[in-house]
Amino acid sequence: MTSAYSHKKDNLRGVQLLKIVLFGAFAYFYVSTLQGERIAAYLRQFATTAEDMGRILEIMPWHLGLVAMAMAVFLAALWVKYVPTRYCKWPLWQKMLVPFALILFFCSLTSPKEEQTIEQRMERLNLRGEYAAALKAGATREAPSAAILEQRITALEHLGTLNEDFFQYPIGDIAPYLSAYAKDTLRASPEKKAFHCLISRDLAQLAKICKTLPSDSLKRAEAEALVLYAHTWLHPEYVYSDAAMEANYSDFQKMRKELRKRYNSKQTFSMPELNLMREAYGQTYWYYYYYGQR
Repeated sequence: MTSAYSHKKDNLRGVQLLKIVLFGAFAYFYVSTLQGERIAAYLRQFATTAEDMGRILEIMPWHLGLVAMAMAVFLAALWVKYVPTRYCKWPLWQKMLVPFALILFFCSLTSPKEEQTIEQRMERLNLRGEYAAALKAGATREAPSAAILEQRITALEHLGTLNEDFFQYPIGDIAPYLSAYAKDTLRASPEKKAFHCLISRDLAQLAKICKTLPSDSLKRAEAEALVLYAHTWLHPEYVYSDAAMEANYSDFQKMRKELRKRYNSKQTFSMPELNLMREAYGQTYWYYYYYGQR
Protein backbone atom coordinates (compact mmCIF):
# COMPACT_ATOMS: atom_id res chain seq x y z
CA MET A 1 0.00 0.00 0.00
CA THR A 2 2.77 2.37 0.95
CA SER A 3 4.74 1.43 -2.16
CA ALA A 4 1.76 2.07 -4.45
CA TYR A 5 1.09 5.43 -2.78
CA SER A 6 4.75 6.37 -3.11
CA HIS A 7 4.76 5.40 -6.78
CA LYS A 8 1.62 7.45 -7.41
CA LYS A 9 3.15 10.41 -5.60
CA ASP A 10 6.32 10.15 -7.72
CA ASN A 11 4.23 10.11 -10.89
CA LEU A 12 2.35 13.18 -9.70
CA ARG A 13 5.61 15.00 -9.03
CA GLY A 14 6.84 14.04 -12.49
CA VAL A 15 3.72 15.48 -14.11
CA GLN A 16 4.01 18.64 -12.06
CA LEU A 17 7.68 19.03 -12.99
CA LEU A 18 6.83 18.54 -16.66
CA LYS A 19 4.15 21.22 -16.42
CA ILE A 20 6.65 23.65 -14.90
CA VAL A 21 9.21 22.94 -17.65
CA LEU A 22 6.63 23.31 -20.42
CA PHE A 23 5.28 26.52 -18.91
CA GLY A 24 8.79 27.97 -18.72
CA ALA A 25 9.55 26.92 -22.31
CA PHE A 26 6.31 28.50 -23.49
CA ALA A 27 7.08 31.75 -21.68
CA TYR A 28 10.53 31.90 -23.28
CA PHE A 29 9.23 31.21 -26.80
CA TYR A 30 6.26 33.54 -26.44
CA VAL A 31 8.27 36.53 -25.24
CA SER A 32 11.50 36.09 -27.22
CA THR A 33 9.90 35.10 -30.54
CA LEU A 34 6.41 36.57 -30.60
CA GLN A 35 6.55 39.61 -28.34
CA GLY A 36 10.27 40.42 -27.97
CA GLU A 37 10.42 43.08 -30.69
CA ARG A 38 7.22 44.73 -29.48
CA ILE A 39 8.49 44.91 -25.90
CA ALA A 40 11.88 46.23 -27.06
CA ALA A 41 10.16 48.93 -29.16
CA TYR A 42 8.04 49.87 -26.14
CA LEU A 43 11.12 50.17 -23.94
CA ARG A 44 12.82 52.46 -26.47
CA GLN A 45 10.05 55.00 -25.94
CA PHE A 46 11.34 55.60 -22.40
CA ALA A 47 14.85 56.56 -23.54
CA THR A 48 15.46 60.23 -22.80
CA THR A 49 19.21 60.33 -23.49
CA ALA A 50 21.63 58.65 -25.86
CA GLU A 51 23.03 56.68 -22.91
CA ASP A 52 19.56 55.38 -22.04
CA MET A 53 18.96 54.38 -25.63
CA GLY A 54 22.31 52.61 -25.76
CA ARG A 55 21.50 50.58 -22.66
CA ILE A 56 18.05 49.67 -23.96
CA LEU A 57 19.47 48.61 -27.31
CA GLU A 58 21.71 46.15 -25.49
CA ILE A 59 18.57 44.28 -24.47
CA MET A 60 17.92 41.48 -26.95
CA PRO A 61 14.58 39.66 -27.39
CA TRP A 62 16.09 36.47 -25.99
CA HIS A 63 17.11 38.38 -22.84
CA LEU A 64 13.46 39.24 -22.34
CA GLY A 65 12.59 35.61 -22.98
CA LEU A 66 14.94 34.42 -20.25
CA VAL A 67 13.40 36.86 -17.77
CA ALA A 68 9.91 35.69 -18.69
CA MET A 69 10.95 32.05 -18.39
CA ALA A 70 12.41 32.59 -14.91
CA MET A 71 9.24 34.35 -13.75
CA ALA A 72 7.01 31.67 -15.28
CA VAL A 73 8.94 28.81 -13.67
CA PHE A 74 8.83 30.59 -10.30
CA LEU A 75 5.07 31.17 -10.47
CA ALA A 76 4.41 27.65 -11.70
CA ALA A 77 6.48 26.22 -8.85
CA LEU A 78 4.47 28.27 -6.34
CA TRP A 79 1.24 27.04 -7.91
CA VAL A 80 2.32 23.40 -7.70
CA LYS A 81 3.46 23.82 -4.12
CA TYR A 82 0.47 25.60 -2.66
CA VAL A 83 -2.47 24.50 -4.83
CA PRO A 84 -3.51 20.93 -3.96
CA THR A 85 -3.77 18.56 -6.93
CA ARG A 86 -4.26 15.24 -5.16
CA TYR A 87 -8.01 15.52 -5.53
CA CYS A 88 -7.85 15.76 -9.31
CA LYS A 89 -8.91 12.39 -10.78
CA TRP A 90 -8.18 13.30 -14.42
CA PRO A 91 -5.90 10.95 -16.38
CA LEU A 92 -2.47 12.15 -17.44
CA TRP A 93 -3.39 13.03 -21.04
CA GLN A 94 -6.17 15.35 -19.83
CA LYS A 95 -3.87 17.02 -17.37
CA MET A 96 -1.43 17.79 -20.19
CA LEU A 97 -4.08 18.66 -22.77
CA VAL A 98 -5.56 21.55 -20.78
CA PRO A 99 -2.27 23.55 -20.51
CA PHE A 100 -1.53 22.96 -24.19
CA ALA A 101 -5.02 24.11 -25.19
CA LEU A 102 -4.72 27.24 -23.06
CA ILE A 103 -1.29 28.03 -24.52
CA LEU A 104 -2.55 27.62 -28.10
CA PHE A 105 -5.61 29.75 -27.41
CA PHE A 106 -3.52 32.49 -25.76
CA CYS A 107 -1.00 32.58 -28.64
CA SER A 108 -3.72 32.77 -31.29
CA LEU A 109 -5.30 35.77 -29.57
CA THR A 110 -2.17 37.76 -28.80
CA SER A 111 0.32 36.95 -31.58
CA PRO A 112 1.51 40.15 -33.31
CA LYS A 113 1.39 40.69 -37.06
CA GLU A 114 4.48 39.44 -38.88
CA GLU A 115 4.86 42.73 -40.75
CA GLN A 116 4.89 44.74 -37.53
CA THR A 117 7.49 42.42 -36.01
CA ILE A 118 9.73 42.87 -39.07
CA GLU A 119 9.38 46.65 -38.88
CA GLN A 120 10.36 46.71 -35.21
CA ARG A 121 13.25 44.27 -35.75
CA MET A 122 14.66 46.35 -38.62
CA GLU A 123 14.36 49.53 -36.55
CA ARG A 124 16.21 47.94 -33.62
CA LEU A 125 18.98 46.59 -35.84
CA ASN A 126 19.42 49.93 -37.60
CA LEU A 127 19.66 51.72 -34.26
CA ARG A 128 22.32 49.21 -33.21
CA GLY A 129 24.26 49.88 -36.41
CA GLU A 130 23.68 46.37 -37.74
CA TYR A 131 22.58 47.54 -41.18
CA ALA A 132 23.29 44.33 -43.10
CA ALA A 133 21.22 42.37 -40.58
CA ALA A 134 18.40 44.92 -40.88
CA LEU A 135 18.36 44.45 -44.66
CA LYS A 136 18.25 40.69 -44.27
CA ALA A 137 15.33 40.91 -41.81
CA GLY A 138 13.03 42.45 -44.41
CA ALA A 139 14.61 41.16 -47.61
CA THR A 140 12.01 38.54 -48.53
CA ARG A 141 8.89 40.59 -47.84
CA GLU A 142 7.11 40.61 -51.21
CA ALA A 143 4.85 43.54 -50.32
CA PRO A 144 6.82 45.61 -47.78
CA SER A 145 5.05 48.30 -45.83
CA ALA A 146 6.09 51.95 -45.91
CA ALA A 147 7.85 51.45 -42.57
CA ILE A 148 9.86 48.49 -43.91
CA LEU A 149 10.85 50.51 -46.97
CA GLU A 150 11.91 53.39 -44.73
CA GLN A 151 14.07 51.11 -42.58
CA ARG A 152 15.56 49.50 -45.72
CA ILE A 153 16.44 52.91 -47.12
CA THR A 154 18.05 53.87 -43.82
CA ALA A 155 20.19 50.73 -43.85
CA LEU A 156 21.24 51.16 -47.48
CA GLU A 157 22.08 54.82 -46.89
CA HIS A 158 24.45 53.93 -44.06
CA LEU A 159 26.00 51.19 -46.16
CA GLY A 160 26.44 53.64 -49.05
CA THR A 161 24.55 51.42 -51.51
CA LEU A 162 21.12 53.07 -51.70
CA ASN A 163 21.12 53.68 -55.46
CA GLU A 164 23.08 50.50 -56.05
CA ASP A 165 20.95 47.87 -54.32
CA PHE A 166 17.48 49.30 -53.53
CA PHE A 167 15.80 47.95 -56.67
CA GLN A 168 17.22 44.48 -56.12
CA TYR A 169 14.75 43.96 -53.25
CA PRO A 170 10.97 43.47 -53.51
CA ILE A 171 9.37 46.91 -53.49
CA GLY A 172 5.64 46.31 -53.77
CA ASP A 173 3.45 49.41 -53.54
CA ILE A 174 5.77 52.35 -52.96
CA ALA A 175 2.98 54.96 -53.04
CA PRO A 176 2.46 54.93 -49.22
CA TYR A 177 6.16 55.56 -48.75
CA LEU A 178 6.17 58.36 -51.34
CA SER A 179 3.31 60.10 -49.53
CA ALA A 180 5.24 59.95 -46.27
CA TYR A 181 8.58 60.83 -47.86
CA ALA A 182 10.19 64.18 -46.98
CA LYS A 183 9.01 66.71 -49.55
CA ASP A 184 11.86 69.11 -48.99
CA THR A 185 14.81 67.63 -50.86
CA LEU A 186 16.70 70.87 -51.42
CA ARG A 187 19.08 70.17 -48.55
CA ALA A 188 19.35 66.45 -49.25
CA SER A 189 22.55 64.86 -50.49
CA PRO A 190 22.96 64.29 -54.27
CA GLU A 191 22.51 60.56 -53.62
CA LYS A 192 19.18 61.12 -51.86
CA LYS A 193 18.01 63.57 -54.52
CA ALA A 194 18.87 61.03 -57.21
CA PHE A 195 17.04 58.33 -55.26
CA HIS A 196 13.91 60.47 -55.04
CA CYS A 197 14.06 60.94 -58.84
CA LEU A 198 14.43 57.18 -59.31
CA ILE A 199 11.45 56.13 -57.23
CA SER A 200 9.26 58.90 -58.70
CA ARG A 201 10.44 58.03 -62.25
CA ASP A 202 11.63 61.59 -62.90
CA LEU A 203 14.41 60.68 -65.33
CA ALA A 204 14.86 64.21 -66.69
CA GLN A 205 15.63 65.59 -63.24
CA LEU A 206 17.86 62.59 -62.53
CA ALA A 207 19.87 63.38 -65.66
CA LYS A 208 20.40 66.94 -64.43
CA ILE A 209 21.72 65.66 -61.11
CA CYS A 210 23.94 62.96 -62.61
CA LYS A 211 25.31 65.43 -65.16
CA THR A 212 27.18 67.17 -62.34
CA LEU A 213 28.70 63.92 -61.02
CA PRO A 214 31.68 61.94 -62.34
CA SER A 215 30.48 59.17 -64.66
CA ASP A 216 32.51 56.58 -62.74
CA SER A 217 30.63 57.44 -59.53
CA LEU A 218 27.21 56.45 -60.87
CA LYS A 219 25.44 53.66 -59.05
CA ARG A 220 23.83 50.72 -60.79
CA ALA A 221 20.23 52.00 -60.64
CA GLU A 222 21.30 55.48 -61.73
CA ALA A 223 23.17 54.06 -64.73
CA GLU A 224 20.26 51.83 -65.72
CA ALA A 225 17.88 54.80 -65.45
CA LEU A 226 20.14 56.97 -67.62
CA VAL A 227 20.33 54.27 -70.30
CA LEU A 228 16.54 54.13 -70.26
CA TYR A 229 16.40 57.94 -70.39
CA ALA A 230 18.70 58.09 -73.43
CA HIS A 231 16.47 55.66 -75.33
CA THR A 232 13.10 57.17 -74.43
CA TRP A 233 13.71 60.95 -74.49
CA LEU A 234 13.79 62.70 -77.86
CA HIS A 235 16.47 65.19 -76.84
CA PRO A 236 18.21 63.80 -73.74
CA GLU A 237 20.07 66.40 -71.71
CA TYR A 238 22.69 63.91 -70.59
CA VAL A 239 23.74 60.78 -72.47
CA TYR A 240 25.31 57.95 -70.53
CA SER A 241 26.55 54.92 -72.43
CA ASP A 242 27.87 51.56 -71.28
CA ALA A 243 28.26 48.75 -73.81
CA ALA A 244 27.34 45.89 -71.49
CA MET A 245 24.37 47.76 -70.02
CA GLU A 246 23.19 48.83 -73.48
CA ALA A 247 23.18 45.19 -74.58
CA ASN A 248 21.28 44.15 -71.46
CA TYR A 249 18.73 46.91 -72.00
CA SER A 250 18.30 45.83 -75.62
CA ASP A 251 17.59 42.27 -74.45
CA PHE A 252 15.13 43.62 -71.89
CA GLN A 253 13.16 45.55 -74.51
CA LYS A 254 13.28 42.65 -76.97
CA MET A 255 11.84 40.24 -74.39
CA ARG A 256 9.23 42.81 -73.36
CA LYS A 257 8.03 43.32 -76.94
CA GLU A 258 7.89 39.58 -77.61
CA LEU A 259 5.83 38.95 -74.47
CA ARG A 260 3.45 41.80 -75.21
CA LYS A 261 2.91 40.38 -78.69
CA ARG A 262 2.51 36.81 -77.39
CA TYR A 263 -0.05 37.74 -74.74
CA ASN A 264 -1.68 40.46 -76.85
CA SER A 265 -0.99 43.21 -74.33
CA LYS A 266 -2.04 46.51 -75.89
CA GLN A 267 -1.88 49.07 -73.10
CA THR A 268 -1.42 47.21 -69.80
CA PHE A 269 0.77 44.19 -69.26
CA SER A 270 -0.62 40.74 -68.53
CA MET A 271 0.21 38.65 -65.47
CA PRO A 272 2.25 36.08 -67.47
CA GLU A 273 4.31 38.95 -68.90
CA LEU A 274 4.78 40.45 -65.44
CA ASN A 275 5.91 37.14 -63.94
CA LEU A 276 8.32 36.31 -66.75
CA MET A 277 9.85 39.78 -66.76
CA ARG A 278 10.22 39.69 -62.99
CA GLU A 279 11.97 36.35 -63.18
CA ALA A 280 14.44 37.63 -65.78
CA TYR A 281 14.85 41.31 -64.85
CA GLY A 282 13.19 41.76 -61.46
CA GLN A 283 16.36 43.23 -59.92
CA THR A 284 16.79 46.00 -62.47
CA TYR A 285 15.53 49.57 -62.44
CA TRP A 286 13.93 48.93 -65.84
CA TYR A 287 11.59 46.39 -64.31
CA TYR A 288 10.56 48.87 -61.63
CA TYR A 289 10.04 51.63 -64.18
CA TYR A 290 7.71 49.58 -66.40
CA TYR A 291 6.17 47.07 -64.00
CA GLY A 292 6.41 48.56 -60.52
CA GLN A 293 3.22 49.80 -58.88
CA ARG A 294 2.43 53.47 -59.43
